[in-house]
Amino acid sequence: MAQKFIVQQDQKDRFKCCMELEAGNILFFPKIPFEFPQEEIDFLLKQRQGGSTARKNIAYKPQLDKITNHDTSDPASAEKLREILRNYSGRVTQYLTEILSPYASEWKHDFASFRPFQEKGRKLRLRARNDLLHVDSFPTRPLHGARILRFFTNINPTESRHWITTLPFEKLIEQFGGIKGVPYPKTMSYSLKGRLERKFKELLRSAGFKIPLRSPYDRFMLNMHNFLKENESFQKSCPKDSWEFPPGSCWAVYTDQVSHAALSGQYALEQTFLIPQKALLCPERAPVSVLQRLSGRNMVDPKYLEALFN
Repeated sequence: MAQKFIVQQDQKDRFKCCMELEAGNILFFPKIPFEFPQEEIDFLLKQRQGGSTARKNIAYKPQLDKITNHDTSDPASAEKLREILRNYSGRVTQYLTEILSPYASEWKHDFASFRPFQEKGRKLRLRARNDLLHVDSFPTRPLHGARILRFFTNINPTESRHWITTLPFEKLIEQFGGIKGVPYPKTMSYSLKGRLERKFKELLRSAGFKIPLRSPYDRFMLNMHNFLKENESFQKSCPKDSWEFPPGSCWAVYTDQVSHAALSGQYALEQTFLIPQKALLCPERAPVSVLQRLSGRNMVDPKYLEALFN
């Protein structure tokens, strides 16, 4: 089960935090460890999500410097929101570059998000619900074995964000992987048929079609994500630890390894980083390594992993 590692303001050991994360623990920051002007927080607390409420959050895409799923009725406010999320993303990245420096030269700076909705009682389709225990997987953006590292900030002035966690990925896969619930996918196909199928999908993607090129690893992780959320018995009976993240606190965790659920809380920000296996201090603990070890199968194609980070 995950443990809390409290990060002090004067944290200098650039390896310690990485080791704690890779062990399946949660880094906890009692106070926001970087500048975050109160005027920016006050502005965010007034924002509302636009578009479909079925979409989970307002997203900021740093590579495009673009926000999505926000209220577009006021262009000036939309531009201010983009600026604030850009600032948040940059500050988190600058800070983590210091305390997680072994990752910084290799990671991919992924999406940031603002989550203005109250999680408790939120109406979402089952597989999209945050209040059910799960390990993270991106259904439309295959990762080919890269890790999902997420940094969260609770800007709610009065309410904590309540999480629960349960068994780590390695224990879950021992319990449910293979024939017990989530079948191990077939290994990468290097047959002529398999190569032609991948080539055809690549051509469709280059023509503008949004077709994900999933590895066996990505298929397994997506199936595991869905299986856990849909398994009512597991959700009720599995061992659980409760977590309270108070107003003004931050936390970081590998959400592909630590099975988690957000039961309540409103107004949180989050920044995601994708970490390749070669940047890890303990790559044998990565979910892709655990999966390949237990299944005895190769689950990724290095070609696609390399393309993800280029």
